[in-house]
Amino acid sequence: MGFLMRKLTGTTGPINNGVPSDALIESIADTGMTMTSPSVGPNAPVYKLGLQVTPIGGAGDPYRVEIKETIPRIFVPMILPGARIGVLIDPTDPTKVGADFSRFNAPSEAGAGAGGVSMTPAGPGGFSMNFDASGQPSMADVSAVASGVVSGQVNTIKGSADKLLATGTHGTAIVTTAMPLGKTVRDINPAADPSRLNDPVWLFTLEVTVAGEAPFPAVFGHRVPLAKVASVAPGVKLAVAVDLSDRNQEVAIDWDRSPIA
Repeated sequence: MGFLMRKLTGTTGPINNGVPSDALIESIADTGMTMTSPSVGPNAPVYKLGLQVTPIGGAGDPYRVEIKETIPRIFVPMILPGARIGVLIDPTDPTKVGADFSRFNAPSEAGAGAGGVSMTPAGPGGFSMNFDASGQPSMADVSAVASGVVSGQVNTIKGSADKLLATGTHGTAIVTTAMPLGKTVRDINPAADPSRLNDPVWLFTLEVTVAGEAPFPAVFGHRVPLAKVASVAPGVKLAVAVDLSDRNQEVAIDWDRSPIA
């Protein structure tokens, strides 16, 4: 994010030589602004956060600061009062604090070589995605794919979810990330069922489980019925159907049976 955009929005800039610590979120206020950049993805909201910061090294009492941060949409459901987040503290001025999203749902250092999955682009307009051994996606890859879809550099997934729900292998999945793409069904397929045209399209990564198979990660674009938007967040369990011949991308969500309590 450039200096000019930070100046205009009042958001926190990079903390040079920042020291890792953590903070408790006390309060959240939506500023009504959004930002789009490679580092935060498309249409990321700018929040004002009231934090109780743990001092560097844990020495001393927590102290309160208020910052403005641009929140990648994959993290929005987790930014709640009472949650703890990683932060970087300026060692020369401890009141200068920035959120450290590299330590928020961070993938394993071991990477795909230690039991994870690495997806490579399939032809023009394809994309790459890395998942660690626990099924967590690379935040940088998720943001890059979302930005690519919005800019048109990455193909929008247009497969028929209804067909896959009728023919695929059924199972369940846990949401690992869910990011609105700023598109609706109308933008992608104007000839779709009129009752679905205003449904937003999101980018999902999931940890999928079907009978007889080890759990595996998947990434795909999918519509979210307007009535279900408020219930979609990391950790939510969904009913899905999968084409096992392309299990990492060909997944359909059964919204009539999701989310699963």
